[in-house]
Amino acid sequence: MNRARSGNFGTMVPMQRIAAVLVAILAVAAILSACGGGSAKPTPVGPAVSDQDYLNVICTGLTSFTDALVTKTKPEDLTQVIKDYIASLQKVQPPAGVEQFHQDFIKYLQDSIADPTSLVTKTPPLPTGTVRQRLAAVESQTPACKDAKFFTRP
Repeated sequence: MNRARSGNFGTMVPMQRIAAVLVAILAVAAILSACGGGSAKPTPVGPAVSDQDYLNVICTGLTSFTDALVTKTKPEDLTQVIKDYIASLQKVQPPAGVEQFHQDFIKYLQDSIADPTSLVTKTPPLPTGTVRQRLAAVESQTPACKDAKFFTRP
């Protein structure tokens, strides 16, 4: 039986073939991961951040969105600001007690992607009880939150 073969692949011993296939699989995996998978959310790295560091992320995103409402003229520009905000939140390990709010707030933002201006009229989730009081106390001391008043509003 005479088969046409390209290169030396057909003459390799089985172990060499396995190695060649593994290298090819790893190369494809590296290329795909470099392109970004699309829907995979970033996994927070490291320990939970402090309340003030968390508020820096929250308030920076709020400021970016309110600035975009004034400066952007296309819905897709607002959508990108919201996507960037979500990405910044997904990279953060929230402080103790803030985990549920963190998940709820990300979902609230994700739900607004199809209609980015809905964030202007929809009431955002807030943490409850002592967690909200704790964040409100730090909010006034956080430079990025100087105009936000997110947790201290009624």
